[in-house]
Order: sequence, then structure tokens, then C-alpha cells
Amino acid sequence: MIVVGAGAAGLLAALYAARGGARTVLLEGSSKAGAKILISGGGRCNVLPGIYDPAAFFTCGSRNVLKRLFRTWPLEQVRAFFEDDLQLPLQLEEDSGKLFPVAQRALVVRDALMQAVLDAGAEVRLNWRVQEIKVLENADTRFRLTAEDGQRLHARRVVMATGGQSVPQTGSDGHGYALMRACGHSVLPIYPALVPLTTADRDWPRLAGVSCRVAWRALVAGKEVDRGRGPLLFTHQGWSGPAALDASHWFEREGAVLVVAWDACTREEWSERIRTSSRREIGPCLADHLPRRLAEELLRRADVPVDQVLAQLPRGARERLLDQLSACRLEVNGSRGFRVAEVTGGGIPLSEVNPSTLESRVQPGLFLCGEILDVIGRIGGHNFLWAWITGRLAGASAARG
Repeated sequence: MIVVGAGAAGLLAALYAARGGARTVLLEGSSKAGAKILISGGGRCNVLPGIYDPAAFFTCGSRNVLKRLFRTWPLEQVRAFFEDDLQLPLQLEEDSGKLFPVAQRALVVRDALMQAVLDAGAEVRLNWRVQEIKVLENADTRFRLTAEDGQRLHARRVVMATGGQSVPQTGSDGHGYALMRACGHSVLPIYPALVPLTTADRDWPRLAGVSCRVAWRALVAGKEVDRGRGPLLFTHQGWSGPAALDASHWFEREGAVLVVAWDACTREEWSERIRTSSRREIGPCLADHLPRRLAEELLRRADVPVDQVLAQLPRGARERLLDQLSACRLEVNGSRGFRVAEVTGGGIPLSEVNPSTLESRVQPGLFLCGEILDVIGRIGGHNFLWAWITGRLAGASAARG
């Protein structure tokens, strides 16, 4: 059998296929396996989230199917795989709730996975980019894979772990979607996710470098569709940081309006802060809770003087200020795109795979896993968790098939 793509999902698929007794060939189109692993987490690799949260994942498909897939390999067992099987101890970063290798180097994760794949007996071929997958009539060699240089391989079973279209310089350039269309699959519209957002507003970018904890909400046609909290970082183009990245897929897919509460405080909490500081000037009061430059910008937007004494703040100005503090709309006009997006949204619908095996319902003998499927997770190791779980399931199922 053949596994196409040596990223996180592909490495797990090849490992469990080989351990399942299948003669396994792992193909990677670039010169380096696990390229995205190596750049993840700022080069440290956020291997897993500290806690599994079903709400951290999004799909256009069935959430029951999604939960069913995660039950095939619970988080504690995935962690045990890394720590006991691969001998790769992990440690929890308390502030973020993320699990990193104790070595704090992504290279040790990639190398441990590669060594496990080789030890299991799988063959790894780099610089073998699949140009075409042809479905044959012969049941013994159901698929013919042709490389860009004309090389050919035949297999009864193929696992597709080609990733999405994010960070294309790592080899994840969206080619897998074209291969799957040729095999009869449909592809939901793809979009960059976990991606920094941009703005046409000239004032927000002046705060570049400022970071503030926020509670965010995504609104579609005035209805709240999601919410979360985390740090928001101002950039020269707009916004980044966990809050912007987690909310970005709602803007990219639905054109959602993004609203933030600064310091993650409600209108009532901000109102109480103002009430208890009534004798002070508003500028220094807000600077107790927010970065000074941000506080000054919010006051400017509310048309409230920095030296305004709170007790003398007119009712209309107070309401404008509370709006800015607790329900501030970010004027988003786009994102920085696939070039810097951490993951790709959309892709192959979950309805087109068997949730018990991840075998294609369209083409028997074809299995799909990882980012090519229509599932994305929030920042913090959730997308790696999806890759590990689905890669293992697809590889083990293909070996049995």
C-alpha cells in the first residue's frame, strides 16, 4: 500500500499501516518529511492540546461523526503514544494549556516519528510528487500513481495525507484536492484558517506590537455563531495572536463580523470599573487595565478626552466608551492568505468517508486523513491531534483492508 504525504497525518498512517503488516511505501513530494511539524509552535512543535474540547473543532459535516472519530483514540492514549512508544516526554505549558516536547525542539518530534516509520519497515521516498492517480480495473493493483518525472507505482490501497493549501512552501500546495476530484470526490470551497487578519483602517495598525487579552464573538447576520477568548496582537496589517487566528475562519468562510471585549470584560464589569474610579481621569484609569496606546485609541474612537474626569462624563459619552470597551467591532477586510495560514478550511466532506475506517465512500481502497478533510481546530495543538488520530485510523484500516 502507498501513503501519499509525509506530514503529521501521513507519518502516523505509514507507521500504523506498516505495524499492521502491510508493505508500505510513504511518498513525499518535497525533499523533507514533516516540514510543517518543523515550523510549528515557533520551532518547538505544539504536539497536543492539554485538554480535548469538542467545541475547539469545526466542520461543515456531522458533529456526531467528528466526535466518533475522536473517540477512536482518546487524548490520553495519544499522549501515551508519544511518551511511552516514541520515548518523547511532553510537558504542559501552564499559561497556554499546550503540550510541547520537553526538549522544546520540533526536530525531535519529526525525527522520532520518522525513525518509528523506518523501524516498522516502511519505505520512505522523498521528492516523489504524485502527478496522477489512476483507478484501474485490476483488483490486485487498483491504483496507479504517476510521478512528475514519469515514475509509476501500483497499489491496492492508497492513503491520502496530502494536507491542504496552507504554507505552500512546505509542500502543502492544494494539489491533493485535484487528485481527489479526479478520483470522484467533491471538494468543499477551501479557505485559509488560523490566519492573521487585515484591515483597511489606518489607525489600528498604528498599535502594532500591542497585545491585549480579549473575549471575541463572531456574528453572522447579527447572530452569534461562535465565541472565545485569548490574546489579540496588533500588527502593521491588522491583527494576529490566538484570538484573531481562532476567529479568522468565520470571517473567511462566512464574512462574519468580529466583535471584541477588551481585557475580556463584560459591559457590566467595565461599567463597575468606571463607577469605582469616578474621581479619576479616564486616561489613567483605563491604562490600569489596558496598554496605554490602546486605551488612548479607544478614547479617541469614543470621542472622550483623555483627561476627562469620570464623575463628569456625560451619559452619551459613557455609553460610547462602554461600547468601545465591551463590544468593539474590528474592521476586518481580509486576511494574509494561505501563505501564512496555519491550516486550510474546507476540503473533502466527512460524508464521503466511512467514519469507522476513513475509507472513501466514492472509491474503495482509497483512505483519507488529516487536513485534506473538512475539519479544522483552534490554535493550541488541536489540528495536530486531528492529524495524529485520523492518520492512525486510516493507516491501520488500510492495512486490514
